[in-house]
Amino acid sequence: MGLLVDVPRLDGSGTSNDENTERRFFANPHLTSTTTGINKEVIKRFGIILQVISSGYKIDVQLFDNYAIETAKLFVIQYFWFYLPASVHTILLHGSIIIENALLPIGLLSEEAQEARIKDIKKYREHRTRKISLVKTMEDLFSNLLVSSGP
Repeated sequence: MGLLVDVPRLDGSGTSNDENTERRFFANPHLTSTTTGINKEVIKRFGIILQVISSGYKIDVQLFDNYAIETAKLFVIQYFWFYLPASVHTILLHGSIIIENALLPIGLLSEEAQEARIKDIKKYREHRTRKISLVKTMEDLFSNLLVSSGP
């Protein structure tokens, strides 16, 4: 598959886990299943759930809830011996409640926008903020980001 999973990056900016790794992992459920030994249907369903929650579109809460519950049941039947991680539990069993109460689609609340502006954030923080207190620094940083994002 040619994936580097959970490998620290040389520049210290985190690990190799990102959306591209996720896309490649879930793009071919058969190959992923063969490589990892995980049930193909479980991989396919998790991939669909991740695509849905990362989209910027309005999600049909009832359809999502039914699909997520069925996925949770399949997971528990296939892997009864494996403890369901808290984040997976939250998405599968409580995701519909979160989606229903979110002001924006979940995909619009991702870190992509922040990650795209990280160079600006570093530059503004170093050159355009007061360093007398953390509060003043953050106020100046936020103001600079607002000014630079305007029309």
